Amino acid sequence: MMTTPEYSELQFTVKGTECSTFSTLAPNVLLGDLQETADKGAGDCGFDRTVINKLNACWIIIRMKVHMERYPDWRETFTIRTWSRGCDKLFFNREYELYDKEGKRIGYASSIWILADIDTHRPLIPNRIDGLASPVVQQDKLVFGEICPKPKQMKIDDFMGIEPAILKFADYSELDHNHHVNNTRYMAWVFDALYKSGVDISAVKDFSIHYICEVKCGERVSIYVNETDFGYIVSGFKNDNDTHVFDSEIYIFI
Repeated sequence: MMTTPEYSELQFTVKGTECSTFSTLAPNVLLGDLQETADKGAGDCGFDRTVINKLNACWIIIRMKVHMERYPDWRETFTIRTWSRGCDKLFFNREYELYDKEGKRIGYASSIWILADIDTHRPLIPNRIDGLASPVVQQDKLVFGEICPKPKQMKIDDFMGIEPAILKFADYSELDHNHHVNNTRYMAWVFDALYKSGVDISAVKDFSIHYICEVKCGERVSIYVNETDFGYIVSGFKNDNDTHVFDSEIYIFI
């Protein structure tokens, strides 16, 4: 019988090619590291990617919220710790903490995932997947004190009269093994839009993103930036703005 650990960990060292202009880990690369750790955590709970792929299923992230005290520096080694809080109907809640080499916590995050059909990407009900083990709870701790909150959902009408900050295209290098734009690229697009809009990127320590619709090869996404009391909401729309792709809340601390 497999023994499930209280949490799972992976260690990373920041490469120069993973850095932003501040010589620290770029936020979209951080999301990739969080997801690599999530993949290990899922494996430790019996939900490894290779296992669920054989059941014609795949993991799809729905939303994520991140808080960073600071981003790791170039060549710095840091550790991401993650644990599963199990499954509520369709949704799997996974939490994270980041530690420097001295064991000091430098950030934390929360995420929501679903299992989906590997071909159609339609949500699957875990307890109806033949051959799938029961979801495991590693621990109940919530790093934000609540399950990963959803950013405010915008409508294209909220941006009437506003030109998109940038346009992005789903070229080959943006795609992943699920054959759609990798979700970490959405966050890269968010920061591109903020930078283009003159936002001080160094002041961004908290951000969240809600993934609404996948983007497939060749599609164009218009990305809008809306200033708020706490920072910005960045939203993406495709197909001439008739399909909502994502919303991201960006919190600015001066």
